[in-house]
Amino acid sequence: MINAPADNGQDWKTVRTKARAKILQSLSKALQTDIEPCIAVEEFADPLTIQERTGSDKGALYGASSNSIFSAFLRHPNHLKQIQNLFFTGGSVHPGGGIPLCLASASIVENEILEMYGK
Repeated sequence: MINAPADNGQDWKTVRTKARAKILQSLSKALQTDIEPCIAVEEFADPLTIQERTGSDKGALYGASSNSIFSAFLRHPNHLKQIQNLFFTGGSVHPGGGIPLCLASASIVENEILEMYGK
């Protein structure tokens, strides 16, 4: 799994082809064997397919771009006070993308729910 930027008109077929070749080369070198013949199932999800399947803007995995020092402040909150019992968790909300931060996001929501309902 590799990260990819949001879709801004890139030629994703070419990007996928080059990335795949580089990944296979790197893994084959690390494992000291050609791993391509060992692949039984292979799937990809580039920003175009992510947008199609999930509705994520431009196929971005983690919501708004996080390329500035202010990005953390622009992330969606984990809870909307205007709509009772509506919570958000994942890479596009506070604190941000990546598995550790997504798990932290889930923990924040868990704590908010426990705090709200006294459990």
